[in-house]
Amino acid sequence: MNGGSPSSAADPDTQLMREFTAGNEEAFDRIVKNFEHRVYGTIYRYVGSRAAAEDCAQEVFLRLYRMKKTYKPTARLSTLIYRITTNLCLNFIRDERRRRMVSLDDRKNDGSIAIGALIRDERAEDVSAALEARERAEIVRRALGRILPRQRVALVLHRFEGLSYAGIADVMETNVAAVKSLLSRARASLAEALRADIEAGNL
Repeated sequence: MNGGSPSSAADPDTQLMREFTAGNEEAFDRIVKNFEHRVYGTIYRYVGSRAAAEDCAQEVFLRLYRMKKTYKPTARLSTLIYRITTNLCLNFIRDERRRRMVSLDDRKNDGSIAIGALIRDERAEDVSAALEARERAEIVRRALGRILPRQRVALVLHRFEGLSYAGIADVMETNVAAVKSLLSRARASLAEALRADIEAGNL
């Protein structure tokens, strides 16, 4: 029986993917609508550039579309999409470092901040407070850029995307014990990367 896991069988997004593989193109449009903001937001936190995040998000859905004839519902569709997204981000980070075209320690030309949306108060009416929050966001973004890519993936998925240990394990194709260890190292690495700024009172 090729019914997939119990969780995927009851998942409405997985059902949409089933309909798409059966020839319903509108089902794929609904999948894109359901996930486009989450996919873009996740990528943006990794790469720190709006333009790059938009390009990568399009690539995520293109890869999903290409799975039309080979897709098997072995997990929830969200798990598969996160897996495609994080693998694409890891490749992007490795390629950017290899080519030295974009430094994760430099401010992006488009002024975007990868982690800024996570810690700044968009409702702040006081300009100086908003600027201070933006500076803190930049410090955190740079620090995240200095930790190992897989640690960064685990930390973003858990801390900012709200995935459980089991959910992260599914996305990263590992086990819960490995995820816990990875997150522990990620927190230690981030704390070390932020130490100088914390001691200087910048955070």
